[in-house]
Amino acid sequence: MSNPERWRKFKPLPEDIQQRLNQLHPIFEQNRVKLVYLFGSLAQDRMGHDIDLAILREGENALALYPAIIELLGTERVDLVDLAVASPVVRFEVIRTGRLIFADDEQSQLDFELETLRIYKDTNWMRKRQELILRERMLEWSSNELPSSSG
Repeated sequence: MSNPERWRKFKPLPEDIQQRLNQLHPIFEQNRVKLVYLFGSLAQDRMGHDIDLAILREGENALALYPAIIELLGTERVDLVDLAVASPVVRFEVIRTGRLIFADDEQSQLDFELETLRIYKDTNWMRKRQELILRERMLEWSSNELPSSSG
């Protein structure tokens, strides 16, 4: 299912969504949130189909904040990523392309981003190996001829 189809049953994003994002700070402060990144189209100042938020929360599941977030934002068009359990690639893409919209302190941001870069770099050899295996299999599959249906 493509993204536009996924969101078809929901109301469009409110026009003042950027201002509403700023109103989330009390929710983050009250719920031991360390960091929040806005990523996706809204982080690039383009109106998209949804709001992509990546959240790092101290010792608790970030996804539990979903009901409070959608209520304040006035839309269910919200995708949350829990940075505590996200893959190295997702974490890297969030800090590379996203925009930090909340930090409990500067040190939290620095620690998280440095750890993310280290893990991403340390696991690069695995991604390269996976890519090589996939390429080899694709070549193998494309070179195998399917049996003829005529008899």
